[in-house]
Amino acid sequence: MRHKILKMSLAMVLMSSTIIAGAAEVYTWRDKKGINEYSDAPVQLTPAKANRFNIRTQASTPLATPQPDAQASSDSLSEQQAQLNRKIEEQNKLREEENKKIAEQNKKNREAACKTAKLNRNMADSLRTNNRDALIQRYDEDVRINCN
Repeated sequence: MRHKILKMSLAMVLMSSTIIAGAAEVYTWRDKKGINEYSDAPVQLTPAKANRFNIRTQASTPLATPQPDAQASSDSLSEQQAQLNRKIEEQNKLREEENKKIAEQNKKNREAACKTAKLNRNMADSLRTNNRDALIQRYDEDVRINCN
């Protein structure tokens, strides 16, 4: 009986350590009064002002510093998000311009197809073949599709 209780408590300890290890990141910093604060988000959403806190080891380590060509560490997450939003807006404008060019080209192609369909339909009126009615029907359909 004692052996089962020991196994169960060991299993509970392992399970709780697994849950803790899989938990989200915890950040820590000292407030103005010198008291340690803990949160799941960096202080004022600025990673440079907080440390990463490991729950298992109770150790606090500085967040990774950005690469030389990356954002300055003083940039807040909101500033970084604003810059990213501006970059996305620029990309969207370029895509809109490309889409306009494609739409213009499609319009020209449709006008050319309409013109061809009308010429074919006029030519079918003067044909003297057995399948004249089938061709007229086909070209009428082409005109309907391409000229509307």
